[in-house]
Amino acid sequence: MARFFTLLFISLLCIAMAGCIGGPEDGHIDIDTPPPISDAKRIAIVPFFAKAGAAEDVGKLAGRVGVNLATRLELIFKEAEWVYDISNKVKPVDDKLTELGLTVEQVYADPALAAKLGQELSADMVIIGRVEEPRITDQDYNQLLMKQGRQGGISGTSTYIRTRLTARGLTRVRVIDANSGEMIFNNRIGSYLKYWYAYQTQQSEQQIFKSRMDRLADLGKYLPLRIAYVLYPTGLKLESEEQILLKPDMVLKGTGGIVEFN
Repeated sequence: MARFFTLLFISLLCIAMAGCIGGPEDGHIDIDTPPPISDAKRIAIVPFFAKAGAAEDVGKLAGRVGVNLATRLELIFKEAEWVYDISNKVKPVDDKLTELGLTVEQVYADPALAAKLGQELSADMVIIGRVEEPRITDQDYNQLLMKQGRQGGISGTSTYIRTRLTARGLTRVRVIDANSGEMIFNNRIGSYLKYWYAYQTQQSEQQIFKSRMDRLADLGKYLPLRIAYVLYPTGLKLESEEQILLKPDMVLKGTGGIVEFN
């Protein structure tokens, strides 16, 4: 009997520790089943916002992601009514939030408040997302490469090197049924963009690379496409999480063979 209670205590302790270390965010479990968007007659999209502490340009990115997602879904589901903020003057959702004394953070954290907002907007469903600080990276590859000619041989004597830039954007998207107050989708959705450059070693100082602003603009385009696909995978063509947006139009060869830009 003593052994039984000892094992029971250890099991409960392990469960408690697991909950503290890797428990659901904000007390809400992940839900990756696509929501029944096609069944809704009227859907409200709350302005997406940036995670606390993010840079100012990340807040602007969040705004673009929300609006671009709304316009994308509106094109797909033409029969449904869509309620979302279009500009500083046309902002039905923000106006209703102000009227109710609520913030986007409160609506994101509490499905009951999200449902209340949806009911006030006569919506069946509410979509909201929180964007994290994107990870922007630059990596130089100093391996010397040779350009391969059309006949399979080496063209010229110049050597080339590579640089890869990336932009990784993540947002947690939540969908709430405004009638029941139930959260029906809650998951992280990301877009991983890559840019490859190859240039002659003597021209390295002349290269112009995609800036942080450029890469955030690309995330503002591709992340909404990825979110739309995850929310409605059966009705849209695959939108991959990883996208190679730029790569050299040449074949380069190193000591290990032909170089792959991936």
